[in-house]
Amino acid sequence: MNARLVFRNALQGKNDGRPPFVPFIYGLAARTANVSLRDMVVDASCYTNALEGVYGLLGQDVIVSNFDTTLESESFGCEVDWPGEYNPPTVVRGGGLSGLRPEDFMSRGRIPVVMEVTKRLTLSLGRDVAVACALTGPCAFLEIVRMLKEFHAGNKDEAIKLLGPFFTKLVKSLCELKVDALFFREDPLGRKFVEDLLQSKEAYKALYGTLFNIVRAFNAFPVIVTKDLSLEAIKDVHSLLKPVGMVLLGNRFGESDLDFIKEMVNSLKLSFGVPLPIGIDTQEDLWNRLSKIESFVSKSRLKYLFYTSDGEIPHDIAIEILHALMDRLRTGSK
Repeated sequence: MNARLVFRNALQGKNDGRPPFVPFIYGLAARTANVSLRDMVVDASCYTNALEGVYGLLGQDVIVSNFDTTLESESFGCEVDWPGEYNPPTVVRGGGLSGLRPEDFMSRGRIPVVMEVTKRLTLSLGRDVAVACALTGPCAFLEIVRMLKEFHAGNKDEAIKLLGPFFTKLVKSLCELKVDALFFREDPLGRKFVEDLLQSKEAYKALYGTLFNIVRAFNAFPVIVTKDLSLEAIKDVHSLLKPVGMVLLGNRFGESDLDFIKEMVNSLKLSFGVPLPIGIDTQEDLWNRLSKIESFVSKSRLKYLFYTSDGEIPHDIAIEILHALMDRLRTGSK
């Protein structure tokens, strides 16, 4: 069974083998291609070659074609700053969207490049490896573009409604490229994600419902990426938004936490992305943590789990560590 099917099976609770691995690689791709991140992401050929190059080195199960939370805001006219050769940009100044249509939004900034890169990846590698794209989740997006007056002239519900046609166009366009999954990044908000979500829960439920229905209609999977989310909040997020999977960045799961995840899997039929502290903890700590998770997976026989990196893999990580990790994930601790 190839990597693409392993990943898709894990999201459907049908995976009988090893958990697939979803590394979030961005600045590292530029570093391995020997170009700056800023130069890479404006050139579709360079960008595609960089991601394909990393895949050639690692052979991971999923290629994620974007991991940048300024992608959408730049197309709305925000100015971004690039702090270093391989670090992702940040929004530094607002823009305006007076008269902007969803079609215009799709043709501005770096969105056309990401679309082309995703298309090329699905055509060149999509039979064997899963291809996904990470987008900024609506909650996180409204926090990032808080300086855009159009989103804050009225109340929060009106801002979410205004956002709808643009995100709908973006999600549908990506799904038409035959991606396997879309990751909606709410991790920039940390624990504040649930607070913001519940403050405008009906508006967010309607928008996310539309977006997730589009993803499912194209036989792809909607996954929410969170950070530092309390395990008790999983039920709140799932009951309101109904994602297929959730990535739990920032969590260091102990035995009781893993038992709770097992309970959630069994009751909600929800897939979970368990983060590995790659480049964050020492290599010894990484191996120890992985051993505990492997032991749990072996005993529980859960079919809904997959591994992720704990956010973007640091661009300055030694490639040897990633090679060793990939060997370990393919063969197990033995």
